[in-house]
Amino acid sequence: MKILGAFGLIILVFVGCTSVEYQQRQNEREQLRAAYEEARIKNDRGSVKNRVADEVLGTWQFLGIEVLESDLSNEIVRAAVALDESSRKNLTVRFFEHNGMRFYEGNNGGIRVTGEFSIYVERIAEILYPELGMNQSSGIKPGAFLFNSPGVFGGPPGSSNVLISVQGNQLHLTLGAGVSPSPTPDGWVQSDGIRYSFERSK
Repeated sequence: MKILGAFGLIILVFVGCTSVEYQQRQNEREQLRAAYEEARIKNDRGSVKNRVADEVLGTWQFLGIEVLESDLSNEIVRAAVALDESSRKNLTVRFFEHNGMRFYEGNNGGIRVTGEFSIYVERIAEILYPELGMNQSSGIKPGAFLFNSPGVFGGPPGSSNVLISVQGNQLHLTLGAGVSPSPTPDGWVQSDGIRYSFERSK
């Protein structure tokens, strides 16, 4: 009986050790998985950020405005869009790099603006959203120049909520975009906003 009791005690100690070791291995696996996921997300963000920053380089001519969704009547929307479009028919903006820094310069008739630009990437529900950030050096504020909305770029980095997308020879800047639960055919999950489109001229 003493031998059986000792043997049972040894088994309990062995099982207890095995459970502790198993739990430690599980914890290590979870930590490794979390570290891998964090590195993957960071790498994905960096890839998207660099790709968009490269694609946007060049000179862009204003093309038009599209209201993606609105509670206002069609007549009001059409009138507002026509007014905004007419004030931008000569608008161009150039994005370029110099000494490792990114700059923009814009021209709309007699209005000239300059400054630095950045691309930020926000992650919402596994979707990566490239956003445009602009800091003014000279001229009017970049939000007023592009959208007649001076405060658009006034918050902390990454808070502008101006989505940026380059598709072939077109650049789209979407102002005030919301988030919907499913992706659109273009790969964006936006439910509203106003899209300003530009065409590459150089």
